[in-house]
Amino acid sequence: MYNKLCRAAAVVTLLCMITATLFGCSLKPEADPSEAGSSAVPANADPYTIETWGGNQSNETGDNNAVGSVPQTASAERTKATEKTQVRVTIPEGYSFMQIANLLESKGVCTAKDFYDVCQSYSPKSFSIPSSSDRCFKMEGYLFPDTYDFYIGDSPRSVLIKMLNNFHAKVGDIDDDTLILASMIEKEARSSEHMRLVSSVFHNRLRTGGDYKYLNCDPTREYVNNYITGNPLVTDQSKYAALYNTCNKRVGLPAGPICCPGLKAIDAARNPADTNYYYFFYGKDNTNHYSETLEEHNRQMAEIGVGG
Repeated sequence: MYNKLCRAAAVVTLLCMITATLFGCSLKPEADPSEAGSSAVPANADPYTIETWGGNQSNETGDNNAVGSVPQTASAERTKATEKTQVRVTIPEGYSFMQIANLLESKGVCTAKDFYDVCQSYSPKSFSIPSSSDRCFKMEGYLFPDTYDFYIGDSPRSVLIKMLNNFHAKVGDIDDDTLILASMIEKEARSSEHMRLVSSVFHNRLRTGGDYKYLNCDPTREYVNNYITGNPLVTDQSKYAALYNTCNKRVGLPAGPICCPGLKAIDAARNPADTNYYYFFYGKDNTNHYSETLEEHNRQMAEIGVGG
């Protein structure tokens, strides 16, 4: 008789276990949230596979891990957790460092401040970038204008390295003065057809000096006004204003590039046209005009008018 009762009890227990498995019941008591140190979620549970714990909850967010639904697998959740959203960023030729930093921030890649901090402290191993305290933005000129694929919330260092690698691959070895000159040509020429002529004016002035010691490049003054003066990232603004403004303040080249030039401007800086021009201006007829003397320069400006 006793053996029959034991066998019956075993059958009942087995049926309860099967029922619990089929209908989601638990033979264990729920953890008491009021007990110190207790939790309804096991401490060693994998957070990617846990269902939503703690009773019947509405599934307002559409989470497939709500009670009563099939939980996502660990691999699927890990993939979701590590997914990164790509964003394509196009940097035009002639963009300044600050324009690029602000563009990256607007695209959600990284903040302008974080990018600035990384750029000011980073030194590439494959080629040299001047780190003089006279330079306002260390990486100005070296962020090659191109189309890049970054990630939302990307590492500023990774973003910088990608741009520098592209610069080194496309430009190769270049001395800093040539890059500075290319940045001025990029901003002055208005079109690629005029780049070598503009380059010749700057080369002639730099070579001759004397009465031509000031390059009088208006974009250098605009650079100071737009990106140095009033910029909270720049501490000694009056110092940099004097180092970059070539309009009767800075003799010769500015202390650093004023934008990130493209290949055509760089080529023009390396290979200026052979001229005797010392002056040029952009006329109201939407083209550049060149002259060898100040008298001719003034006459042309009076006849044609200076464009915006």
